Amino acid sequence: MANVLELDKIRKSFGAELVLDGLSLSVPEHTATVLIGASGSGKSTLLRCINLLESIDDGQIFLDGKEISDPLINVDEVRRKLGILISFHIKLFLKMSRLPR
Repeated sequence: MANVLELDKIRKSFGAELVLDGLSLSVPEHTATVLIGASGSGKSTLLRCINLLESIDDGQIFLDGKEISDPLINVDEVRRKLGILISFHIKLFLKMSRLPR
């Protein structure tokens, strides 16, 4: 199965605060991927970088094999291909997925 999204050594900081430090990730096509972590761990920042709402300091992001972290990329074209849910309530997730409580 091919990877639809690939992140290679993503770094992002806000001033002196390093939020993402060399993060790499591959997301296979036809899958749903969930990011889980403590508050302030960089989940929303990562999603904002993938959706090009935040610029990355270093690394590369590829969507369908095309580098989207290039500053010359058409942002609207990229966003038409991505679906990102920033906040999701766990009870709704449990109800929708019919997992035992």
